Amino acid sequence: MWPRAALMQLAHPGVAPTEVESGVYGIRGAGRWAGTVNYLRVAACGDDEQRRVLAREVNRVHARVRVPADAPAGGRRPAFDPRNQLWVATTWFVSIVDTYSLFVRPLDDDAVAGLYEQFQRIGTLLQMSPGDWPADLDQLRAYVAYVEGDYPAALPRSASSDPEHVTAGDVAAQVFSTYSMPRRYVRLLPRIRLLTWGMAGERLRSIYGIEWSADHEHRFRRTVRTVARWQSCCPGPLRRRHGRRQARRRADRTIADRTPAERTPANRSTQTAVTNPHTNGRNQR
Repeated sequence: MWPRAALMQLAHPGVAPTEVESGVYGIRGAGRWAGTVNYLRVAACGDDEQRRVLAREVNRVHARVRVPADAPAGGRRPAFDPRNQLWVATTWFVSIVDTYSLFVRPLDDDAVAGLYEQFQRIGTLLQMSPGDWPADLDQLRAYVAYVEGDYPAALPRSASSDPEHVTAGDVAAQVFSTYSMPRRYVRLLPRIRLLTWGMAGERLRSIYGIEWSADHEHRFRRTVRTVARWQSCCPGPLRRRHGRRQARRRADRTIADRTPAERTPANRSTQTAVTNPHTNGRNQR
C-alpha cells in the first residue's frame, strides 16, 4: 500500500517538495513504511486526545520543510496547504481500497462508500476541514482523475552536472531502497516492487520510466494469486484484532518530547505515541 501511495504523492507537483525535503527514504525507508501504517492506525482508532497529539507532532515535523524557492511571495509551506494534504489522504485511501480488493476480496460500491465515509476521520485530521473533503465517492474519483491528468510527463533524476540537486525522481528511486530495511524484508523487496508497479498502472509507470511487458504482467498476476492465498489462511477477525492491538500499543507510548507544561497529572496517564509517517514513533534529534 505505502510504496504505491508514495509514488502517487511524488508525482504531484505540490506534494513532491515536501517529500524531497523530508522523505529520506534511502536512509530510513523502512521507518517511513511502518510510520505511515502506524499513523493511520492511531488516526483511525485513537481517541480525541491521542489524535490531537498525533496531529501536533506531525505538524511539528512538517514545519521543518522549507518553502520552495520558486514559490510565490508569502506562500505557505507545502505540507500546510490543504490542497496538498487532500491529495496525500486520497492516495492513502485509494491504495488501501485497491490493496484490499486485490489481495483479500473485491469490494462493491456500497462497501467502498462506507469505508470512504469512515475515512473522513483520517482524511481531515491534518490542515483540512470536513468541507475540503470530497462529498462522496464519485467526487473523489473525479478528483483523482483530474490530478492524474495533471501528472508531469516524466520525473527525471538529477543531472550529472548538479548531483546535489535532489529531485522527485531521485526520491522515488529511494522508495525501494534496502539500506534501512531489516534483513528479513530485503529478500521480499523484488516481490514488493513487482506488486507496486503492477498496481501503479500505465500512467504512473510511464512517468517514472518503468518498462512493463507481458511477462511482467503475467508474473504480477501470479504473485497476486499467491499473496491472496496466504491472506486467505489468516481470518479477517484475526487480522483486525492484530491491527487494533498494534494501534493501542502505538497510541499508549509516552511522548518523549512533550513539554513539561503538558505533562500534568491529569493527562500523564493518557500520553500517546508519536507515530507519524516521517519518524515511525522515534524522535528526531
